[in-house]
Amino acid sequence: MHHSKSPAPSDRSLRSASPNHPAMVRHARRLQGRRALHATWWNLGFSAVVAASLGACATSGAHPPAGPESGPVVKYEMDPIRIDATHGPGGTQIEAYDAPELFEQAGVALSDRRFEAAAKLYAKLLKGFPDSAYARASLYNMGLAHIGSRNWADGVDAFKRLIEKYPTHADAKDASFQLGACYAEQTNWPASAEVFARVLERSDLSADDRIEALARRGFAQFNLGDLDTAEKTFRAVLSYRQKIENEERLATDFYLAFSQYHLAQISHRRFQAVELRLPEAQMDKDLDQKASLLLQAQRSYIETIKYGNPAWASAAGFQVGSLYEELYDAFMRVPIPPELQAEAREVYQEELHKKIRVLLEKSMRWQRENLLMIERLGVNTDWAEKSKLAYTKLVKLLEPKIPGVPGVTPAPADAPGKPPLAPPPTPPAPPHRGDAPDRTPPGDADAVGRQVL
Repeated sequence: MHHSKSPAPSDRSLRSASPNHPAMVRHARRLQGRRALHATWWNLGFSAVVAASLGACATSGAHPPAGPESGPVVKYEMDPIRIDATHGPGGTQIEAYDAPELFEQAGVALSDRRFEAAAKLYAKLLKGFPDSAYARASLYNMGLAHIGSRNWADGVDAFKRLIEKYPTHADAKDASFQLGACYAEQTNWPASAEVFARVLERSDLSADDRIEALARRGFAQFNLGDLDTAEKTFRAVLSYRQKIENEERLATDFYLAFSQYHLAQISHRRFQAVELRLPEAQMDKDLDQKASLLLQAQRSYIETIKYGNPAWASAAGFQVGSLYEELYDAFMRVPIPPELQAEAREVYQEELHKKIRVLLEKSMRWQRENLLMIERLGVNTDWAEKSKLAYTKLVKLLEPKIPGVPGVTPAPADAPGKPPLAPPPTPPAPPHRGDAPDRTPPGDADAVGRQVL
């Protein structure tokens, strides 16, 4: 394994399955059996839906009774074949199919990002051949198809069915990760936290698994508003990493950066909760607390940037700039002392603005540096656009003559300005990484990797 810098965590991919007999024999047998079945059922005109398991005998020439002089009869076991007969305007339509064919068709659809078609094919396989060797892989892949079409509820159902039917299989672990992620997409944070708590009780977790499960559990706790518990969970991620640092290398730093970012977010939220209040003695206390939390959040965001993960580094850079702008706004919200009247009030506001202008300058510098960092990394994230908007707004407010930034044109002083940016929402649940899984050729069902969509 290597220490990846890409935002692509563990591998939870398309499952494949294969029968226990040679593919060539299966193909020849399927064609032979299907021709015979088509002819028989069509001539009889059956309209009921039937399923048949057929055995075929393959010899050359005539078929004499088996005996010492004729040699052994070669027999091949056949997969069950299902035949559906339906009436329509064009007459009776016959369809014959088996589990391997459906599984292959569904895999192609999933790889081609035709998620709804893939889900229907997997469902058809599971309905027609519930005890097939392809059933477990089909349940997992059907869940991936529902994730691809953002059908979280059906994804939850598919992964729960797999976990309940195959609780001791290795696929149940991967399905649990997917289940918890689907609950997060539904913003069902209690269920997501519970799933990852159960995952952490397993004895078969790799280091990457354990870090991901801890980070996702912390994310659920964070979104439940339990910041103290979430902080402990995210710190457990970093402590565990230090513990195994000399024993095992991680496949990705995604969840380390993710956890560090959310530790910064916790300090950031606490910073936002502190209001500056009069009288002056009270404001001094509030300011000390707010400034301390700002520095704490800033340190954590900078630690996030050090991981070099583009997704979280760009988010962290934007947020540091936001901290200073938010502190400026907090000062501007402080009520004007009631004893000041008329011209004195205007002078008070002008002097206040001069003193705290430096906060906007710091914010602007951070947004500018974030844009330059994103350009160096050669990535394009949502945070780049947020930084561009924030930088443009700050340039307009301050009107300094400063070097330009790629892709940013300072707004003229008389141009209609954009409304102030509210602090951006916390990034959504950790993404289902990657695109549709690559088409996986039939192979050993127990030797396939895993990748989140």
